[in-house]
Parts: sequence; C-alpha cells; structure tokens
Amino acid sequence: MKGLFQYNWQVRDEWFDWCLKQQSEEIEKKRSGGMESILKNLFHIVDVEVSWMYAILDKPDFTPAFSDYPSIQHIIRFSEAYRPEVESVVFHFSSTAEQKPVKPSWSEDTYTQGDILRHLIAHEIHHIGQISIWAREMNRIPVSASYVGRQQ
Repeated sequence: MKGLFQYNWQVRDEWFDWCLKQQSEEIEKKRSGGMESILKNLFHIVDVEVSWMYAILDKPDFTPAFSDYPSIQHIIRFSEAYRPEVESVVFHFSSTAEQKPVKPSWSEDTYTQGDILRHLIAHEIHHIGQISIWAREMNRIPVSASYVGRQQ
C-alpha cells in the first residue's frame, strides 16, 4: 500500500505543478462531474485523506471550508501540512493494523484500517481521472497516470 500512496502523492504533486502553469480561471471553472472544478477536486482529495487519517489516529475530525483554500497555492500548503501525519499511518501500516477497527465520528459504521487505506487509494485515482478528462477538454496534456516507470 505504501507504494500506491507514494504514487498518488507523486501524481498529485505533478497536478499541483500543472495547475500552477494554468490560468486560475481555468482551474476554478465549473465543470460537469466530480467536485465541479479542478481546484475543488484537489481540495476534496486532500480533505478526505486527512479526515480518514484522523479517524485512524483517533483524532477529532475537522471540516475545513473550501473557501479557506481559495487558490492552488493554498491547497498545496494544505496537502503539505498534513502529509507527515498521513505518512505516519501509511509508513507504519502492518498486517496487525489491517483488521484494526476504526469508527469515524461522522459515521455510524466501523471500518478496518486496511479498507480505509484501500478506499483512499481508489478515491484519489478516481478524482485524478476526472481532472485528466477536464485537462483534455481544455486542450492541455494531462499528467501521466502511468504507474510503470515512476520512481517511488
């Protein structure tokens, strides 16, 4: 799982760099599907990752407002600020944690750490795919999604 998280973070960081080269109007533009914009999709990816990791760490959840992260630079800082805590879970994940129950404050259900981590991997890939489609609609070359050939 560590390798897939590292892959997702690498691709996310490449999308951040890609966004920095675009007009802010283009990454904020309302689009069909997903969270309705490139900027909101990236915010959502980070927000969901942090919320689930806080549940695993048994920390109180917080719900940041998108309005507090009005630019790609703000979202980059949001991602960077919480990555060490996310890494602490991912890099120390073991078979003993696989079935450890987690009860998020926002849910009546209990999940396993393993299922949560797999959900986060799939969740990010899903939303990054939406951004790739929007990039092509903008006549821009999207960030490569290839796992093969990347250094982790």
